[in-house]
Amino acid sequence: MPAEPMPLPLPDHVWDEPSVLAALDDRDVGALFVLAGRYGCSQTLLASRCAMTQGEVSRICTGKRRVADLEVFVRVADGLALPDRARNRLLGAGRSHQPTSLSPTPAHPRGTGADRSPTRNDRRAYPEPWAACADAPPADNTPERQILMAADDTVQFLVNAERAAPSPEIMDLLHGEVRRLATAYPTQATELIDPLISAQRVAFRLLDGPGLPGPSRDLYVLAAITSGLLACAGVDLSQFQAAHLNARAALLCADRAGHPGLRLWVRIEQARAAYWSGFPREALRYLSLAQQDADTVTGSMPTQLAVQEARAHAALGDIAQTRAAIARAHDARDRVRADDLDDIGGELTHPHAVQLFISADALSQLPDHGAAERAAAEAVRAFEAPDAADASYGSRAGAYIDLAMARIRQGEVDGGREALAPVLRIPPAHRNHGIRTLMRRVHTHLSDHAGSAVARDTAADIEAYCAVPTSTRLPA
Repeated sequence: MPAEPMPLPLPDHVWDEPSVLAALDDRDVGALFVLAGRYGCSQTLLASRCAMTQGEVSRICTGKRRVADLEVFVRVADGLALPDRARNRLLGAGRSHQPTSLSPTPAHPRGTGADRSPTRNDRRAYPEPWAACADAPPADNTPERQILMAADDTVQFLVNAERAAPSPEIMDLLHGEVRRLATAYPTQATELIDPLISAQRVAFRLLDGPGLPGPSRDLYVLAAITSGLLACAGVDLSQFQAAHLNARAALLCADRAGHPGLRLWVRIEQARAAYWSGFPREALRYLSLAQQDADTVTGSMPTQLAVQEARAHAALGDIAQTRAAIARAHDARDRVRADDLDDIGGELTHPHAVQLFISADALSQLPDHGAAERAAAEAVRAFEAPDAADASYGSRAGAYIDLAMARIRQGEVDGGREALAPVLRIPPAHRNHGIRTLMRRVHTHLSDHAGSAVARDTAADIEAYCAVPTSTRLPA
């Protein structure tokens, strides 16, 4: 049987036609596929060239699916063998644009305007910061499954990293998307898994592609950020193997970028993963490795290094080291001069309210319950300030839990129940690993008050609360 003819690339003049230019500007992949069909490209050929199924190509051609994934745009540009001028128009190089999601969007997006119903990203429609996105993902598309799939890509990248070389073609678009994801992560958390995986794939594709120009520091920075955010998500989802794997990739990229601030951030994320999986000594080892970079970083991240040390020392029962680390964090806050990571913000900065929570969380593990209550109350007040509106909802919840724990340990069960009220309203999808871990600690202390009906009811509520699988953000 003769091979199917290869009508690609299309004639060069096609890409200057007004209707084609409009399709490129609109990123209308369906129109481009229909155009290719007029020149003899079958849907089977297009599927093969663009790494899709024939059914996907058919749905795109008929308008049943609208492509919004940057990785797919790159595959389409490669598959159609677009000349540079057409490729740049499709990928948005050299023109201003709003940040574009790298993940697929529905064919019929929600409406906009005054008559729009509150969506899960409309924070004004919800009374609690952590209720902004309450819908759970479908069972066959859970973040847990997605992050494990992403780990395969990370392994492949680590194996092939020596061949890394970037392309500047889509850097502007990728940079805007990564900045958006880093900024949104503290409040939207693992709801961002899809676009994070897509952004990481694009960065890895550019770094790992053969025949590309020399290394790009900026691209390594973006790959470090996306991998680091996926490491955060792995901890939030109790997927610690995936968390450590993505942290390794993030550290490799941060090192190749020569960025001490990013290296410090990634080491802290490795320490967090070790701490929340029950290994405080391992957490201290990672934090010790981070110290050299901390000495050169002027931004807020050294404050997190110190309080993470305090929390790990507290887990080991070392009171003196815990208090010394909290004092170092206080001194480091006075020396903060915002750096490039603070300018991005979100997960790449360390707000004062989050610092106060981690300090309170450390003190909650020590015998001085009064000091723990005062520290937790200070953290709660800090999260109520307007400038903390975009701080981690998990850390916010942690501050309330620590306040409840301190009160219960002092015999104030009713006051503990009151402090837990906003935490008990957190939607199931946001009851992440860290929140559930802290709630179980509260449950342990409630057993000391078995004669109290309030204690028994609260313990039962916590048991039901923690039985729900998690899919979101861990306290910092």
